[in-house]
Amino acid sequence: MEQLFELRPRKDLLDPTFEGYKLSLDSLPVYKHEVPVAVEHLKPNEEQFSFQHVKTFGLHNHLIDDPWSDEVAFFISKDLQIFKINLHSLVSQSPEFKSVWQLPRHLESRDGWFNASLSFAGPELAVVTDGGGVLHIVDTGVRTPANSHLWQAKFSSEDLGNSEPFKITHSMLNTTESNQSETLSVLALKVESIDKVESQIALSVFGCSEKETPFINCLEWVQYEHVDGHWSFKQLKRLAIPHGLDYASILSPGKALCLIAREPLGIIFDSKKNVAAPLENNERMQDETETKVAYTWTESPEEVTVWMTFDKQTSKHDLVVKIESQTLKVVYKQQTYLDGELAHPISVGSSTWTLLDGKLEFILSKVDKSLSWNHLIQSDLRGRKVLDAETAADYESQAEGGGRPPVFSSEQLEECDDMPMDESCVFRFDGETNKFTHKAILSGQLLFFTQSAPGLAPAFCLRHDVDGLIWQPMGDELEQSWGCLHTAALQALGYIQASKEQRKFTVAPPNMTYAALCDAFSHVYIYRQSNCTSTGVEMVHRPTGRRVGNIARQQVLNIDSSEECLGALATNSFLLLLTSSSLFSIRVNSD
Repeated sequence: MEQLFELRPRKDLLDPTFEGYKLSLDSLPVYKHEVPVAVEHLKPNEEQFSFQHVKTFGLHNHLIDDPWSDEVAFFISKDLQIFKINLHSLVSQSPEFKSVWQLPRHLESRDGWFNASLSFAGPELAVVTDGGGVLHIVDTGVRTPANSHLWQAKFSSEDLGNSEPFKITHSMLNTTESNQSETLSVLALKVESIDKVESQIALSVFGCSEKETPFINCLEWVQYEHVDGHWSFKQLKRLAIPHGLDYASILSPGKALCLIAREPLGIIFDSKKNVAAPLENNERMQDETETKVAYTWTESPEEVTVWMTFDKQTSKHDLVVKIESQTLKVVYKQQTYLDGELAHPISVGSSTWTLLDGKLEFILSKVDKSLSWNHLIQSDLRGRKVLDAETAADYESQAEGGGRPPVFSSEQLEECDDMPMDESCVFRFDGETNKFTHKAILSGQLLFFTQSAPGLAPAFCLRHDVDGLIWQPMGDELEQSWGCLHTAALQALGYIQASKEQRKFTVAPPNMTYAALCDAFSHVYIYRQSNCTSTGVEMVHRPTGRRVGNIARQQVLNIDSSEECLGALATNSFLLLLTSSSLFSIRVNSD
């Protein structure tokens, strides 16, 4: 059971006397530069029609900042080059765009792929994907404007793969105390059809059905190990999040995750151990006379037929069935009902299974037709061998199918009994126990998230009353109970953002002196906080004639472009906007 915690705002960061923003008509310097190669913005194909697809494609930010260097930014071009931008050069007529690496293009067509993504895991390490099924670990060197070091790929992996599109959401590099090895943790987001998700438990546990949730978000947490100069795969965990994921990050030192999502959600796969409840030993090793029949089976010279009985309402999404040449496994929801080594090898390609009215039937094709089977699963005494299907039906009442009828019918539920599905929560997921250890119910909407200091998880902004509050997830090194720290407040941002229907990106710089809301086309709204001491704007209090410098101000810009805004990035001095062919640099604050 998760430990409930609260998101408690710091009163000293709130301003109950805030009176609003004063419109400033002062112009800001805007520099427009053509990018060397156009930015490609991939869109969903005809088969990617879910809300999760639209969100993943439409809100992809093509401008990438670097927590280890505030002097550079990056974008990935149409031909899959990664360009480094020298931010200080953007105020000149000769901006510096340097191509630092070319992603390998293993397929010509990128139809159905996600947009390429890049994440910086350490001061000299990055992870990159072209949006398809390959992850690249890249040595970047020190990422400063002066460093002309070209990036080098150190490892390419398809562990996330099967050529399924994915997007990198976060990464983190951790070094062991002895400095003898490094572990790279990467979070990859997929939107998959529920029929294609590899899972060790049934997806119906999370309310998934082909009719209501044909696509679900899968968050894959993959770890790589660096020992003696070589990278290798270490572990993969997969979490199912059927109702959408809003935020995901790795907590330092890489042993837990922070998520913002709606319930239900949970782990469905672990490459090192099975997340389904195992068979109990006493069930398998009981004396045959005391063991109830869990399955029946029969054989012919060519094949073996197996029957198991579950509740009549059981669907294929309640089951995980795994047929291999020497093993057979059945998981009903989260419980393993059959798992073990077959008496003799079978032909997997010729073997099938069907489910009808709760009756699961396997037809296993023998490899050696001359062999007679004395048992189905080694050391499993719960099976009963019968002559044919009619005899098997006589044992259905004895079968431990596990599909026990519910103690109530869904038709008996009143409207007040229905669980709300639109309530998001903050979770901490522990990678060692595969359990959610902490949970806080969000009282406000998630507005945006932003980079934090190197080595920390990104911070996120939640609406609190009318304001936007910045929350920093804690690392696990601290001895106190885990939670999220309130670090800053953006006055009235929650109220403002709700009124901007055309908004695509919301960004704020590390010092939180302003927030910018960028429409999909043309307009940018900048909201300077009262602690912003920027560019010589001086206001006069008319009744008294007193000059006031530090007040909250709003500025509106109309960007000279008909192209869609594909990326936005806020630094302490500049606001950057990226379209397919141009980069706009707005000087917001003087150095």
